[in-house]
Amino acid sequence: MARSEPDLTYKSIGELAPVIASGELSPRDLVQVSLDRISQLDSSLNAFLDVWEEESLSSAIIAEKEIASGRYLGPLHGIPVGIKDLIDVQGTPTTGGSKVLARNIAGSDATVTAKLKAAGAILIGKLNLVEFAFGTTGVNPTTGDVKNPWNTTRITAGSSSGSAAAVASGMIPAALGTDTGGSVRMPAAFCGIAGLKPTYGRVSRAGVLDLSWSMDHVGPMTRTSEDCALMMNVLAGHDSRDPASSSNPVNDFTSEIGKGLDGLKIGIPSHYFFDEFVDSEVLVSVCSAVNLLEANGAEVIELSMPWVGKGRPINFGLLLPEAVSIHEKMITEHADLYTPAVRARVQSGFNVAAIDYVRAQRARQWFNHQMAESMSNVDILITPTVPIQAPTIGECTPSPGNPGAGSELPMFTGVFDVTGQPSHSIPCGFTAAGMPIGMMITGHPFDESTVLRAGHAFEQLTSWHQMPPTDIPAPN
Repeated sequence: MARSEPDLTYKSIGELAPVIASGELSPRDLVQVSLDRISQLDSSLNAFLDVWEEESLSSAIIAEKEIASGRYLGPLHGIPVGIKDLIDVQGTPTTGGSKVLARNIAGSDATVTAKLKAAGAILIGKLNLVEFAFGTTGVNPTTGDVKNPWNTTRITAGSSSGSAAAVASGMIPAALGTDTGGSVRMPAAFCGIAGLKPTYGRVSRAGVLDLSWSMDHVGPMTRTSEDCALMMNVLAGHDSRDPASSSNPVNDFTSEIGKGLDGLKIGIPSHYFFDEFVDSEVLVSVCSAVNLLEANGAEVIELSMPWVGKGRPINFGLLLPEAVSIHEKMITEHADLYTPAVRARVQSGFNVAAIDYVRAQRARQWFNHQMAESMSNVDILITPTVPIQAPTIGECTPSPGNPGAGSELPMFTGVFDVTGQPSHSIPCGFTAAGMPIGMMITGHPFDESTVLRAGHAFEQLTSWHQMPPTDIPAPN
């Protein structure tokens, strides 16, 4: 039986999957709800670059028949999913949000795309992003800026801007993003959804446009921590197509969901993440969240980490030379097709000496050792995701003589792209202006399950993740 849109708009995968499996909800009806909502909202939000209406409905009909005949493939079967336009979907453009690749048609699926298809997910379209994922604000003069569903004058953050806005506005229950300096977690924080950067190497990047081969990650963006776990059960695993892919065993990422907080040791860094430059409303929300976790069974331990601020310059020291090495041929031949801000970022990599790149790599080894030592007696770290409130799009739009605001955005997230640890953002409150605030939960390498356990436990104690955005057009 078909349900009305309001009943389905903000449902999680965990809520939708059982009624799809039982036959109570048809994938075709769910996909149609998504398509209708995209039609109603996306002209205001600009989250999608392409919508595959005919193809997604055809896939939904196939999924419906499979489920009816007893061939249910699991929780993603029949679930609409959006794909960031950095990730190949065979026969469709992968542009990276740039004029440079405007005619680039994917000859095959990325590994993550193939895994979603094999799990029965319905790929519904390509999502907007910062050009080549090289930026943190969500501003893109080529494809148009993505609007934040909570306040359409404000940024989503980047680079997975369309992914965050599409999930937050209820257009789709889940999307894929990528994260090199925080590009899954920052948009998740500003849009009030869950976003997971898995451990480096945990999810294949084969068929995904590179930005920094030593720090690029692909991760899920969803409504809840449980949904991230369900997505990870499909996405994770070794892939010979990706030289950085890990052979570590992959367990059920939902195994810790529902275990609560008893016995969980939470580390709180006494430096950097909670310093005076962090917005006061962000600090209050995150500290309140930590207090709530402690009151419900977690042990909170203060950690001295005076060196942790060095993670940001290490991130940039690796990113710039790796990015220019990837873009060298394209920017030499087609510099005029890049947007000015991204062209400048890429070209700045030419100025990094080889010895400085080597120094950054050596510093990374030292930094990762320090992090492991500091976390040896705790299960997770909790920090703010982003140190500031969401700026306006106007404040972040570069102009002559003004590079635009937003340089502070990746101060915290980029640290964990250097280390490659699993890092998860979930909503933990709102500013006085009504904008979401994100809390970041970071764990030990290859221990996504504990990170997601903590996120789920917090969600059971609060309702922040259930709040609908307030600044999007009402459905017809």
